Amino acid sequence: MTERILGRGGWGEVRVARFHGLEVAAKVLHETIISEYNVSLFSREMNIASKIRHPNLLQFIGATTEGNPMILTELMPTSLRKELESGGVAYPAILSISLDVACALNYLHLFKPHPILHRDVSSANVLLQPMGGGLGGWRAKVSDYGSANLQPLIGRTTNPGNPVYSAPEAGNPREHSPSMDVFSYGVLLLEMITRRIPLPEERVGLIDGIRRASFRSLVERCLIVEYRHRPTMNDIITELNDTVY
Repeated sequence: MTERILGRGGWGEVRVARFHGLEVAAKVLHETIISEYNVSLFSREMNIASKIRHPNLLQFIGATTEGNPMILTELMPTSLRKELESGGVAYPAILSISLDVACALNYLHLFKPHPILHRDVSSANVLLQPMGGGLGGWRAKVSDYGSANLQPLIGRTTNPGNPVYSAPEAGNPREHSPSMDVFSYGVLLLEMITRRIPLPEERVGLIDGIRRASFRSLVERCLIVEYRHRPTMNDIITELNDTVY
């Protein structure tokens, strides 16, 4: 384990580590919060991460619950949040990142035997790898399955993700569905366009300011209050491939 810290949270921190000679990201729980319940949550994250493989999902490498529970993943150089805070991304990059994230979420939502809900879609959880050319020049990968939930589950909790991105139904576990991620994705799209985290009371004005009508329409439909009326991630992929710009 190196001293280089990539991020911190109430649950622990992510550090750069070395695994078989390669630099990787190590997510480690704080010793002070290690309990049977928290280790079970961490084990759930390990279980989900070990089952999924997609080019737009952060690659799982390994994990342990011995001592300080730890998950190893591939190391990504930056996040969408950092890029937006340092000046934003150009429209071609917005399109490519939007497609990458949509493909990742669609994979989770179509997972068998039950859909996987990410439940914490945010710009901080979209990691970026420079591609050195091509549309936008970025490969985006969705990270952090700590909030992910396989459906159906007994005793599901309310949405633990960032409340700024949370769908209106997040507080009602009976209404949790893939559409909850679609709402968060709509907030993410609005954030990429406006280069700011769109607070709920600001969204209508920010949406009205989107110049491209097709993109404005997509954001509006993702943010529909009634979750049954939102598009699916597959619908969104089709629309983006038809070039929303």
